[in-house]
Amino acid sequence: MRLTFIENLLPRMLRGFLLSLFSKNIQLLFLKRIKMKMLVSIYLFSMFLLGCQKDPSDGNVVNTDSTALKLLYEYSTDIPEPSGLAYNSKTNTLFAVSDANSTVYEIDFSGGIKQSFTINSKDLEGIVFSANCDTMYVVDELNKVVATYLPGGIKLSSFPVNVATDPKNSLEGITVDNNNHLFVLNEKSPSILLEFVNQKEIYRRELTYTSDCSDIFYDKALDCLWMISDESQKVVKLSKSGQSLAQYSLPFEKGEGITIVNDKIYIINDGNSKLYVFQKP
Repeated sequence: MRLTFIENLLPRMLRGFLLSLFSKNIQLLFLKRIKMKMLVSIYLFSMFLLGCQKDPSDGNVVNTDSTALKLLYEYSTDIPEPSGLAYNSKTNTLFAVSDANSTVYEIDFSGGIKQSFTINSKDLEGIVFSANCDTMYVVDELNKVVATYLPGGIKLSSFPVNVATDPKNSLEGITVDNNNHLFVLNEKSPSILLEFVNQKEIYRRELTYTSDCSDIFYDKALDCLWMISDESQKVVKLSKSGQSLAQYSLPFEKGEGITIVNDKIYIINDGNSKLYVFQKP
């Protein structure tokens, strides 16, 4: 009887042991799967954080990932060292300035020069027209001033911009919104967005998204700003307070002027004097 009992007991014990061992393996496999899912989730979240940074000015998280703009056309121009680009809705043409000869050039959308005139400002780095196109504003980097002209080149006035930087890293771009507020860029060391009303500064903010700032454009359709960086080879979409909304990469350096007409982004290059046309995203 004892032997029979032991013989019957052993299979049950063996089955229990095997079942317990099998259950532990199942549990281990289950735990491994959970750990793997957690690791994948942590990795993906880490990649998301690496793609974002804190805006040092207001603590908001801003996306620093950039996608490439779609290039549509490129045209050669005869403008020496073009540095600034603007659209005139009255003439339906583009205007560029040259920092080589203090000249304003009116060009068509293929880069052909229609006319040019010299103005009494040096080291021109930006140009824009008022909303009704009756006033032309330019920035003079060397003297750190914004000058106001009639569209034909007659000077009306000018005012200084207080930026404590090397003149070579000073004023670089200018635009105007629907309320006739001027937005001016200081190139670098530091890069600054400044806002003016009636020649008085009302706001400034340091920009840290790019190595430098080359030009700026006000988009009235979206009520936002578009800024181009020569050194970082980027176009940055900004809120009017200077917060980064989106970033787009460029296939070249020396992008020194930007303007938008309808669904096209026009960028002029200081290095090769070419006019590039991109699809607006």
